[in-house]
Amino acid sequence: MSFLLSRRAAFGAGMASVLALTLRVAPAMAAGGQPVVTLRSGRVRGTSAAGVASFRRIPYAANPFTAATRFQAPKPVAPWDGIRDASAFGPPPPQPSRDRTPVLFGGADDLTLNVWTPDPAAKGLPVMVWIPGGAFVRGDASESAYDGSRFAAAGIVVVTVNYRVGVDGFMAIDGAPANRGLLDQIAALAWVRDNIAAFGGDAANVTLFGQSAGAESVAILLATPKTEGLFQRAILQSPPMQAMTGADAARLTGVFANGLGVAPTVAGLAGVPLDKLIEAGTALMAAIKDRATWGRLSLGGTAFLPVIDGDVLDASPIEMLARGPKPGVPVIVGSTDEEARLYMVPGGAVDHVPQAAVDQFVGDLNLPADTLDVYRADPANGTTGDLFAALQSDYTFRMPALRIAELRAAGRKTWHYNFSWRSPAFGGRLGAAHFVDVPFSFDTLTSEQAKTFIGPNPPTALAEAMHGAWVAFAKTGDPGWPAYDLATRTTKRFDATSRLVTDPEKATRDLWKNVAF
Repeated sequence: MSFLLSRRAAFGAGMASVLALTLRVAPAMAAGGQPVVTLRSGRVRGTSAAGVASFRRIPYAANPFTAATRFQAPKPVAPWDGIRDASAFGPPPPQPSRDRTPVLFGGADDLTLNVWTPDPAAKGLPVMVWIPGGAFVRGDASESAYDGSRFAAAGIVVVTVNYRVGVDGFMAIDGAPANRGLLDQIAALAWVRDNIAAFGGDAANVTLFGQSAGAESVAILLATPKTEGLFQRAILQSPPMQAMTGADAARLTGVFANGLGVAPTVAGLAGVPLDKLIEAGTALMAAIKDRATWGRLSLGGTAFLPVIDGDVLDASPIEMLARGPKPGVPVIVGSTDEEARLYMVPGGAVDHVPQAAVDQFVGDLNLPADTLDVYRADPANGTTGDLFAALQSDYTFRMPALRIAELRAAGRKTWHYNFSWRSPAFGGRLGAAHFVDVPFSFDTLTSEQAKTFIGPNPPTALAEAMHGAWVAFAKTGDPGWPAYDLATRTTKRFDATSRLVTDPEKATRDLWKNVAF
């Protein structure tokens, strides 16, 4: 009798499990075969192709461009009834277009993200969350180079995040919290924690990764205590590490608001139409390059930077990282070999750099007297423009990446890489420039966006190596080469044929040891 009862109990438990599974799977393939998932705020319907389900324009926070939410910390999104269509990308937050005459791009919308998953009904899949770059003035999570399909095909749930940029995201404004774009990113990570299981993901296995301003964002999120438990691994691709003091930020806001004829307050700036605000922000980007007025801030290339506000940042990002926060979080950090060529080659600026600009740059940073001799010893720096590009590359991206690797080398799992493949784009002159690595890390070589930067017939073996390392890291916490240490400085060189190298920055790194980033 007890055997019969146990069999019946087992049968009942089994039927309950089947019913639970049916309830879980059936909604995931409802609505004509398109995947549907249930979030805390409501249901969303995505699309499915080639074994990958994708969901676009999912709101993780309410529209921050209304009268009630403007320049404030992100607010929860209101729940909705029915099934929300998530089949198409939405606009990114307002920003300048990438045209030569920038105009308003994007629009006032909820703060949104996009998700790719191999199976919404799965459990415990690793998760990767991408923070796009754009000098803190641009950022579009729907760009084709950021398509997460290849990661999803490898068994990873991928999330790409839109966040406020420019004036709305990073300008210090009286009456508003600072670093609102970073607060958006933190809200997105909290959304991932609370909702990613609906896509098959494991909220306790999240790799945060980003490039350029997105990589600096990752560094800040790694350093700040506000993100404890929200991610377990981090990848920083070409991180600048610049921030503004509160005084510099207030001064910049005052100049900006004065030019618009409004008060430097929430009320004053909220009254400016978005297109005018974007136009004025673009003009500010040009004005801050005036060295006589802005000093070292003029070297950064952007008027919008994270602000040392005593909340998200209580010191510069590099100083916060020097304290050794989140020592249990493994980190990959690296850069491309010729970062600044992205900014100097397409428009031809590399051919018009006077020697005086090089000398002034070296003087402004108080670099050693033999700096130019060391750089000129490299045959790649044959012209004044090439030399200037190399210096700019090291100052803005390469040495900050190396400094992060050095800070985390002792007793922590940290891996360093260089991306060395020279793109044939722009007549073969673009080289291993900023952003060229991104289509290889995502394995989106055939995307239209990628083609502009990598040219025809890029090496697929390089994509296999770099994308494969990122996949391995997200799954295991180890990208497959030795961790960085100060004794050997082993570095992965990603190229048409990738290999390990020892101390690749040896000739130049000591020149920068006294430069504060």
